[in-house]
Amino acid sequence: MVALIIIGIIAFVIALPLWSTVTFEIASNGKKTVITAKMFGFIKHDFVFPSEPKEPKKSKPKKAKRSKKRKKSESKDGGKSSEPELQMTDSVSQDFIKRKLGPTWDSDARWFDFEYIENTLAEYKELIKHGTSALAVFLRHMSRKIRVSRLDLYIKFGTGAPDKTGIAYGAAHAAAGSLNAFIRSYFNTKTGLVLYLDPDYVNSCFEFELGSIIKTRAAHVLHSAVAALARFIINRIKLKGSVGNVGNFGQAPD
Repeated sequence: MVALIIIGIIAFVIALPLWSTVTFEIASNGKKTVITAKMFGFIKHDFVFPSEPKEPKKSKPKKAKRSKKRKKSESKDGGKSSEPELQMTDSVSQDFIKRKLGPTWDSDARWFDFEYIENTLAEYKELIKHGTSALAVFLRHMSRKIRVSRLDLYIKFGTGAPDKTGIAYGAAHAAAGSLNAFIRSYFNTKTGLVLYLDPDYVNSCFEFELGSIIKTRAAHVLHSAVAALARFIINRIKLKGSVGNVGNFGQAPD
């Protein structure tokens, strides 16, 4: 009897956070994105992108004790000690993202560099393909399990040419209609995407503000993420296997 009570308590403790509703409030203006995650009404955490750099803590330098073996190795190397390699930090990863995504916007032409975007997509073709497949698995498992109570998008844009701005205005409305059909088919929402377009027919500019409130259960996210990760790993293993088979094709056995 006591064992059953203990098992029931453990099951309740595990099921409570998994079956609870998680709320994500998203606010972005392109330069800064804030994602606020809430659970149980009192657990709250903000994710800010890009993250603000933290000031390093000032600490007094300590002299490390050198062992006899290290002293001998330093004497052989002429006093030069081997230092560990620097690990990848958040700043390095952010620099990589900026280096890859920065050139997508042509500051001289004040418009997107579609040639660079096409070359970048071709460079990461296989990774994007497998990532898209994994995302499809995630969305299929999360279908109708995500409740979107708010999805507002404000865009102010201008190409510098009135005719191109007008064409982009119509294309944006058409794309919003297609996107709204996708959102209504996968997510539980009443309003869908609410798009506010502010075209500037004189100047060349692009600004946007996004506000969204998304709710779902933690168990749904965990289950869908595991399924998507499994699909991504399987696709990568199949790709490596096919490449290996092609390399060994036609070779005589050892």
